[in-house]
Amino acid sequence: VTTVHCFFQEEGKYMKKLALLGLVLAVAAPAFAQNMVINGDFSAGESNWTRWRAPWGSTEQWDASMGVGRLSGGGGNGSFGWFQVIPTWESEVVRLDGEWRGDIGGTGWAEFMLFSVPVGTSDADIANRIDTGNAGDIAFKKDSWGMNPPTNWGWQMASLSPHPNGNGGIVHNIGWIVVGLKLGGFPIGWVEFDNIVLTPEPTTLLLLGLPALFLRRRRA
Repeated sequence: VTTVHCFFQEEGKYMKKLALLGLVLAVAAPAFAQNMVINGDFSAGESNWTRWRAPWGSTEQWDASMGVGRLSGGGGNGSFGWFQVIPTWESEVVRLDGEWRGDIGGTGWAEFMLFSVPVGTSDADIANRIDTGNAGDIAFKKDSWGMNPPTNWGWQMASLSPHPNGNGGIVHNIGWIVVGLKLGGFPIGWVEFDNIVLTPEPTTLLLLGLPALFLRRRRA
């Protein structure tokens, strides 16, 4: 009887710990759901966004005066856009999404990029990395060679257009997170961005909390 009593007593303590963790997660969830991108809807114009461009381009046009971020060309070729650097906690996993629409024509591309860089990385190095466009840094993409058609589309979630070799809009932080917006073409078409959201993954907190509970129970 004593053994059974102790078993249920220990199980009761374990369930209380799980309930406490659940309460912590419930309380923390709203904070973790807050958007880490500042001015993700461009309601404050280009505030907090930094322009970048490939050096070989011309006639690029940036416009955030109408409550969306609009990139377009004036008849020339190019690759350009905006980026935002977001300081975050170490070991934080983040998820990106947003809305876009555009017309990239017959030889164009549009991208959401997401990657992490060491603290102190220069704007020039970040712009160069965006310009290089490694597949692993690309979250979502449309291009004129068959990736996520059509090339002329109305407002939709960017996550509907994942890059097949990209990161799917999820990365692990190593210092700073970079959100990059990109348009290119020969000649340049246009694309508009809105409601860009970057949020920490709730599983980060869960993974931090659960091992300690199981370890304590095993030692008991």
